[in-house]
Amino acid sequence: MRRRITRKKTNPPPIPTPIVVEQAEPEIVGEDIMPFVLRHEDEIINYIKEKATKATLTSLAPLLEKLEQAVQEHQAYQAATAVPATEPAPMDYDAQLKKLQESSMMKVKEKELKIADRMNKLQARFSNFRK
Repeated sequence: MRRRITRKKTNPPPIPTPIVVEQAEPEIVGEDIMPFVLRHEDEIINYIKEKATKATLTSLAPLLEKLEQAVQEHQAYQAATAVPATEPAPMDYDAQLKKLQESSMMKVKEKELKIADRMNKLQARFSNFRK
């Protein structure tokens, strides 16, 4: 058995009446807290930013001084312990080529030794299989 679903008609929501905001003059705060009357949001935001920046800088000043001292001490320590490195004389093309050839020959010899060692191990395994 099916029941018929009836939908109730809802009344449309009432139209909101516009709210009228009366603009009141801002209160004058003591001269030591706020030296002038702020009338616009931009002025308020800028004033708050300036105050926050000043407060942050005054609180960070001792830490920055300590950091500067630590950096100076570290640089002095590095300068004292650093051994002046002598720069090698610039090599001409032939000397560089010869040096590169020697290093590549050494690498090739190392690879050949590894390959020979692997071949010996493989031959030992094959001889064990044949037995």
